[in-house]
Amino acid sequence: MSTEEWKETAIRVADRPVKGKYCVFDGQVTAAAWNGTKTAQLGIPPAERLAKMLLRELASEEDKKSWTGYRQGPLNGAQRTS
Repeated sequence: MSTEEWKETAIRVADRPVKGKYCVFDGQVTAAAWNGTKTAQLGIPPAERLAKMLLRELASEEDKKSWTGYRQGPLNGAQRTS
């Protein structure tokens, strides 16, 4: 029986810190952030590097959403701009 061990990681996107967690299970890396999860097959990059790539994708998806009428507030809360 194997268990999933989640590890913390962090990156910087657009000059702001983005924190998340990742785990390796059954040859796959899953990264989790405040807005969801992404999974990819473990390959050439080490697990932590792949997790950071996935975390960057998650942050990028959130940034795209913020361009549709919302912007980040002073405490990272979404605020309506119009």
